[in-house]
Amino acid sequence: MDSHSHPIKSLHKDQMYKILAESDLGAGNFLYKTLSHSTHHNVPFVFTEIPYTSLVHGTQSEFSLSSLKREVDIWAKFYVAQNIAAKDVVGVYTRDTIEYLIHYIALTSLGAIPALVNSLLSPKITAQYFADIGAKIVVADEVRASEIMGNKVDSHAFGLVNLDTVSQQDLSSELPEVYPFKHFELDPVLLTHTSGTTGIPKSVISCHKNYLHGVIHRLKNPKSNLDKYMTALPHSHNSGIAYLMEAIIRGCEVYIKSNKHPESMAADIESFQPNFVVAFPKIFVDLCRANIHEGKLRSVNYWRSTGDAAHEAHVRIITQWGSHIENGMAQPGSVYIDGLGSSEMGSSLFVVLHNQHKRNYNRVVGKPQPWVEAKVLDEWGNELPDETVGRLGVKSPSLTLGYWNNSSVSEKYRCNGYWITGDLVYKTKLGQICHVDRITDAIHLKDRTVYSLLTEEMVMKNIPVIFDCSVFQSEYEGSASANIKVRLWGDVSADKDDLLSKVNLSLKKEGLAPLDALDFYSDDVPEGVTGKVLKRALRAAV
Repeated sequence: MDSHSHPIKSLHKDQMYKILAESDLGAGNFLYKTLSHSTHHNVPFVFTEIPYTSLVHGTQSEFSLSSLKREVDIWAKFYVAQNIAAKDVVGVYTRDTIEYLIHYIALTSLGAIPALVNSLLSPKITAQYFADIGAKIVVADEVRASEIMGNKVDSHAFGLVNLDTVSQQDLSSELPEVYPFKHFELDPVLLTHTSGTTGIPKSVISCHKNYLHGVIHRLKNPKSNLDKYMTALPHSHNSGIAYLMEAIIRGCEVYIKSNKHPESMAADIESFQPNFVVAFPKIFVDLCRANIHEGKLRSVNYWRSTGDAAHEAHVRIITQWGSHIENGMAQPGSVYIDGLGSSEMGSSLFVVLHNQHKRNYNRVVGKPQPWVEAKVLDEWGNELPDETVGRLGVKSPSLTLGYWNNSSVSEKYRCNGYWITGDLVYKTKLGQICHVDRITDAIHLKDRTVYSLLTEEMVMKNIPVIFDCSVFQSEYEGSASANIKVRLWGDVSADKDDLLSKVNLSLKKEGLAPLDALDFYSDDVPEGVTGKVLKRALRAAV
């Protein structure tokens, strides 16, 4: 890959603002709105790590607006031949590449509802998930199609199409008379599965207008020097699609990264020279641990994460890399944009910026975005006073409508007009929100409550030999305890009992509850498809 042969051809700001001024702009028509205003239809600006093989036009690793639409139209014809129409649910389960974006646009152009599934999700869970959401058909690459078939039971009524066997003969259908489909604000355009950290994933509904809300806000309040993106998010995730939509509307070069291993990340950052890199926190944590030479990362001005908030111990390393612009000059040290969000929130509803001089950590995720109303609530929906831990409730135009085919579960996440995010937080007297745990991960013992995320934050902050850790509840013969598993830096060694004593002493100084047992991680850490540690698996393994 060598992007330097392609000069940056970002849209002029007036073109981007014309797109944003379109009153019916949304996630279902963003490509067509961009095409209507851009003057750079044939300039390649989307680059892929893994080459894409067109059914008609051969293999390619770069796309312009025109060539992207050309591939979308090809697959739209294929879906017409499969009798896919507006509001049909179609499952997509394939390689972690630009294929997800192309199928997303092709399906939404017909008014259908794509259900994109992470390529790493197990076939057994995937088959059940597609059955639960009522997919009409599922398209998958050859490997995953075979795996789905091996896990399919009679009750799973969806049709199955092997993408690697589709030929040009399947493209003979004409596009509908009304194409692209005209979406209204609340028309569903995407179903995204949750991380599955608590079991079978739920299916989050994203709609035409609310799904693009966070993207539009970021584009109207741009960082002036952002002109080269690299996305290492899962390209099936609604956040992965959202950042590609953002780059396309912005008209800047974007590199779609499929191999998320640290050495590969560093090599492609050095080659592509992005100044904005977006990923889930796990990818950046892996970069920290790999001890990458910082010279490879010099181009990056902003690291952007979403999902769970990042830990100070890792952010302080990351912000030493790269550079930032100060008084028009590049200076050492980058900015880490930390976002607390979820598929249900539709965007990061809390955003805080960290740099080398930042002091306000300790799980502070900042104040809500300007369009968000956030409150700390008890279980009955009453607002709690400052400094009191409770459930985070939010109102936002970016929020999901709920879970597809699961209205009873959707209703359980609503309280007093707020969406309950599943997070435990408290509000400081300055109005900042501090994120202490997930509701499902808090450890309630007879004599104390342990908030696992807050405890992990303080352990890594105060015990330098610990690189990463997970706090979880253990039960043995009816007795519950708060345990921690730790991963040490490099070749550092330590005695378990001595390290636990140091951990508990540091927690006491922070005013936090002690832990009962400590163990070291083996290489086999139970993680979900987005890199989250599965604490339910840790609990079950004890």
